[in-house]
Amino acid sequence: MKLDQESMRRILDNLKIFNALKSYNFLRLHMPGHKGKDEIFPDAIKNIFPNFDVTETLYTDNLLDPKGYIKEFLDGINEFFGSNYSFLSLQGSTHLLQASIAAFSNPYDGILINRDAHKSIYNVAKILKLDIEYIYPQYDDSLGIFTYIDEKHFESVLQTSKSQIVVITSPSYYGIEQNVKVLSKIAKKYQKKLIVDQAHGGYFKFVGKKTALDSGADICILSLHKTLPCPNQSALLLSNLAEKDTKKLSANLSYLHTTSPSYVLLAWSEYGIEFSKMFGRQLFDELEEKLEKLCKPVLDYTNYVYSDLDILKLLLNFSKAGVKQSFAKSLLEKYSIVPELLDQNRILFYFSLVDALFNFEILESFFYDIIKEKGKEVLKKKFLSPPRPKKALKVYEVDNMKKRRVKICEAEGFICAQAIIPYPPGFPVVVEGEVIEKDTIEYLQELLGIEFIKKNEVDVIEEG
Repeated sequence: MKLDQESMRRILDNLKIFNALKSYNFLRLHMPGHKGKDEIFPDAIKNIFPNFDVTETLYTDNLLDPKGYIKEFLDGINEFFGSNYSFLSLQGSTHLLQASIAAFSNPYDGILINRDAHKSIYNVAKILKLDIEYIYPQYDDSLGIFTYIDEKHFESVLQTSKSQIVVITSPSYYGIEQNVKVLSKIAKKYQKKLIVDQAHGGYFKFVGKKTALDSGADICILSLHKTLPCPNQSALLLSNLAEKDTKKLSANLSYLHTTSPSYVLLAWSEYGIEFSKMFGRQLFDELEEKLEKLCKPVLDYTNYVYSDLDILKLLLNFSKAGVKQSFAKSLLEKYSIVPELLDQNRILFYFSLVDALFNFEILESFFYDIIKEKGKEVLKKKFLSPPRPKKALKVYEVDNMKKRRVKICEAEGFICAQAIIPYPPGFPVVVEGEVIEKDTIEYLQELLGIEFIKKNEVDVIEEG
């Protein structure tokens, strides 16, 4: 049978997902970092899927046991990043975080994390039956975000913690960068392994900034897809652990990774890394200059008020600028802009190195309209602080208990049996085993609106 082009065109015309995505023509101020711009890829890369989609054979290297060209690639990674061990994951930072925690934990151990840690860390703590302890960063009630970890607070928690693992996030979903150098020194003082979820700082080394590994972390985890021209799911782990610990870590990374890794994603990831090595610093400098000019009119309403900040994350508090959500949403639609986040009061724009190649006239017009609207109805908004729920049970102890569902607005006083994790940003407001109190419900209402807490239900522990 001959496969004629007309028949294949008819198949193509009827593809639902393909055609929906083909018409996704917006200003992408969100992840992933390649922004859908095929201009940055040479012709040889653009159409690699069928030819590169192979499996482990006599003539291909194996990601989970590299001895050939994948090993050569990883050796180059170690040289560039100054690590003695690296692992390229095709299951994202989630896989790398969970495998790292599993490597150095035993059932019923403790784990110490920042409260605004990604939900993947909470999930693995539940699976491994780990008792979660918390570090609470400071809170900015004008932007509604967790900010810096106080060094004295960090040390006081470590002094009494039984946990052997500490996991912190830097930069955060909203761009806040921690002083990893100081925190790593404190962790070493108390003989704790420090794992830094640096997913949002995957571009740092390529533009001359220090990674968490450079600052003393034991393990540093980078998402490549968030800010580099790499495919979704691609992430990189770096470590400088002793040989014994490296073997343990390597084994767990293999146990939890698919045994059929995609060579398409591997090839694309390698290209994205090499592209960023060659052009990253220049693109970042150009983008930084553009963002500085672009954001001047709205600086007072953004996270740019902070100095230790990932500038590729621009959080705009439009309510502080005197603008309602309905107006902000209509502006986004008017200019065909899709942000990373839009909630009751804020918009979060995500930039990547690739954005340096394009003009920002559309976004300039958007900001101009925001400022033009300012003053018509000034809303002096202060965000509620996130709740600090009381722990009644350990996160894994709820599994075998009798549960029932109640509306969130009616859940006050119940013990939570199902974590409530708004995404974005992806960290929990209340987790399993914690008491749902009045401030928890009020916080969710502010974050997601009254309709959310009225319509949505949550699993709770059945009384008695």
